[in-house]
Amino acid sequence: MILVTGAAGFLGRHVVKVLRQAGHPVRALLHSGRAEVVTPYGAEPCYGDVRDIAAVRQAVAGTDAVVHLVSTIREKSGATFQSVNHQGTANVVAAAREAGVRRLVHLSVIGAQDSPRYPYLHSKWQGEQAVVQGGVPYTVLRPSFLFGEGDGFFNLLAGMAKALPLVPIAGPGKAQFQPIWVEDVARCVEQALSSDRLVNQTIEIGGPHQFTYNELMDLVVATLGARRLKVHVPLPFMGLLATIMGVLPRSPVTRQQLAMLAIDDVTGLDSVERHFGFQPRPLRGSLDYVRRLTYLDAVKATLGALPKHIRDH
Repeated sequence: MILVTGAAGFLGRHVVKVLRQAGHPVRALLHSGRAEVVTPYGAEPCYGDVRDIAAVRQAVAGTDAVVHLVSTIREKSGATFQSVNHQGTANVVAAAREAGVRRLVHLSVIGAQDSPRYPYLHSKWQGEQAVVQGGVPYTVLRPSFLFGEGDGFFNLLAGMAKALPLVPIAGPGKAQFQPIWVEDVARCVEQALSSDRLVNQTIEIGGPHQFTYNELMDLVVATLGARRLKVHVPLPFMGLLATIMGVLPRSPVTRQQLAMLAIDDVTGLDSVERHFGFQPRPLRGSLDYVRRLTYLDAVKATLGALPKHIRDH
């Protein structure tokens, strides 16, 4: 039995699908009642919060492997970087060790680092350290950001490109990214659970091409069949806008995310093929799903509220 935490999330549902297709029995840890996204694949739902060690112990009991996906990139009351990304991971590791779990796969991010200057990335590094020092055979995967139908990033870019006559770009737009298809990451997770070559390793993975932020926006605009001018907005002013928009239920961007634009989100172009033996799906030609956005969807996305029929996690 494999426990998947965060099973109802964007990546989680793909991991559940890939594991079930490979014949693995899966227990899906859900924060609330989202069983309908995992039960069609034959997963066993259970409920709990990774911040609650007793609930985590109950979820881990009787499993022999754990895939830990729960994370937050936006702090809110009671769900901080420290409580979720660090302590939540430590709780999963402790429960896995107590239960004698044979393998733990943990999802981190490229850029995780021991620097309080970037609280999100620091909390992800602390979570990694809990895994590395936890006494359970592990694989830490550090992907670049994920794309696929229902993602938050490209649908947000498409929303801005569709709703606004001028597309704002934070700073010079030269930060680099290496988007990777969500289902390719799920395939990497499945292999990491069974490959002895990948035990006790931290592996960065990304797609087959690297793009600047400018290039990503151009690609989205071209996919929409639109023509838009880009306006480069100085980072200090974007930071002020992010602070003002913080009053929205879900601001489209946070000051933390703007600060992380100083760090390129890339790794070796052959990272997936070298470690996992397959060529990941390219981003170009894979963004047709952003065309589903109506003008009203685009306005909502620009305000940080992607409609549930676009992003339901």
